Amino acid sequence: MDYSVAGRDGQVHRLRTVEVTQHDSALIKTVVDIDLMTWSEQTFSRYTAGLMLRYGRTFLLLADEVPIGTCQCIRSWERPSEAVLFTISIRPGWRGRGLGTSFVQQVCDALARSGIRSVVLHVDASNHHGIRIYEDRFGFSVAAQLPDEYGNHRDQVLLRKILQPADTPTLRLET
Repeated sequence: MDYSVAGRDGQVHRLRTVEVTQHDSALIKTVVDIDLMTWSEQTFSRYTAGLMLRYGRTFLLLADEVPIGTCQCIRSWERPSEAVLFTISIRPGWRGRGLGTSFVQQVCDALARSGIRSVVLHVDASNHHGIRIYEDRFGFSVAAQLPDEYGNHRDQVLLRKILQPADTPTLRLET
């Protein structure tokens, strides 16, 4: 989906979400750089980013064809019709404009179109604001509490969203 957003300088930028369909080693640095600008701890090495680009599903948020966001997903071994939203990152300077919301929705829509039935992600249990955003904006719900999941004495919450196939209308019952 293409759409436009005005930059802080007043310039209008064309945005679109694309899925990486072929391994491109030049994207490794971009994925790692955007990740480092987003998170307090490094998510990827060059090797894990390369593996994710080749074997996972990577989506890019482009502004005027320049990557400003990345989202990496992997398939669950326990539930083959479920994707794990591994990480999502937006470059500083582009945040606070609803782009992340649009990006997550577009990724979920693309996953649903490809036959994925549900998406899960981990959120730090102390990040109540983040959990509420995923619940309220996207319809995720708490699926499990994961104590000390990463061995850093910080608990995680597993959130799950059941995806509607892209061609299936959502039914609303009036009461």
